[in-house]
Amino acid sequence: MMRPLLICLLFACCQQSSAQNLLANGDFEDRNTCFEYHVFCAAEAWFRIPLNPVSAVNGTAGFLSTNHYENVLVENTSTRGIARSYIYTRLLCPLEKDRTYTFTASFHSENGPFEFINILLSDFEPYHFPSKMLRSGIVPLKITPVHAIGDKRRDWKEYSISFTATGQEKYLLIGNLSRDDIKPKKRRGLIIYNIDNVSLKPTGHQDKGCPEKKENQRKLYDNNFRHTPNVFLDEEETTAKQLITDSVKKDPPVTVRQDSPAPRIVPPPAPPVNDTLVVPDVLFKFDKSELNPAFSARLDTLIQKIRNRTFRRIEVLGHTDSLGNDAYNQRLSKSRAETVKSYLIERLHYPNDIIITKAFAATLPVSTNRTSAGRQKNRRVEIVLIK
Repeated sequence: MMRPLLICLLFACCQQSSAQNLLANGDFEDRNTCFEYHVFCAAEAWFRIPLNPVSAVNGTAGFLSTNHYENVLVENTSTRGIARSYIYTRLLCPLEKDRTYTFTASFHSENGPFEFINILLSDFEPYHFPSKMLRSGIVPLKITPVHAIGDKRRDWKEYSISFTATGQEKYLLIGNLSRDDIKPKKRRGLIIYNIDNVSLKPTGHQDKGCPEKKENQRKLYDNNFRHTPNVFLDEEETTAKQLITDSVKKDPPVTVRQDSPAPRIVPPPAPPVNDTLVVPDVLFKFDKSELNPAFSARLDTLIQKIRNRTFRRIEVLGHTDSLGNDAYNQRLSKSRAETVKSYLIERLHYPNDIIITKAFAATLPVSTNRTSAGRQKNRRVEIVLIK
């Protein structure tokens, strides 16, 4: 009896694994170069709410090879002016009505234990209809610790939840859709969940997707807008939005006479360009997070460039080279970022709540780690000034 049972189990496993993921770029490995700033600012096929959220820069998930990951701000327990954030994408294929599907993803909480996250499947693009996200008729899925299906490491866990499709689903959104605030308990500040290896597959069925799957993924990858309002993923929604806009307000007709100069076309203003200051490794004590007093004047000169300027948000990003283990490099990059944050608050009197620190260890090198000179370039702290 053991052999037939083993064959059945292997067959079931193969059926499940053969089902194709209906979410593009679920491991967030492919990075998008945005149209507005011409930099890597998001994952291909995924979009954010708001357009410039906290923690939009992402590192890697460590034990999940060296893939990039995404994150969302699920709650803000103390910092003024910063709201929850979300990521969403469009499904590559329509879901079949009354069929069961399984959503799977890995999550890691940066500030305390994982409590819950919502998954919203909707027939509208979430960014353009935010009020619909919380309407009473829509009940999002809720992933809690009971949905954990693995414990590969203490800080990252895999979760899975199944549901029955209505056949109307077009978009999938990840974030906190609770009407109540998360109680801070003993933790305060920003509660951020990191996300990786996201998938949506039919449950227990072999499925190769739909004929238009590749074309739909190509369209998602071709969309490089990440910071411009009123750009829809759905071409039908874009057309409808344009019709509504045209019916409300139209520019007056312009008559150009042959003896008069043509009207001057004024291009729209370019989006603001964020500045980045780099604090090199030499400004820190060797292999430590403390600043080197011998080079304090150089840091003062660097910071002097932004004195008397105001910013919506400042992100302080810590980086290391690849020497040492991951845990040590993570701690060092985090502590160095915190040191620079404290320096900014002390010298420039910036409010604490607009300065966010992130640690990336050795995951985002700017040079090779094979040479001493390259490793020194990788050991740095970046100050991203968001206007």
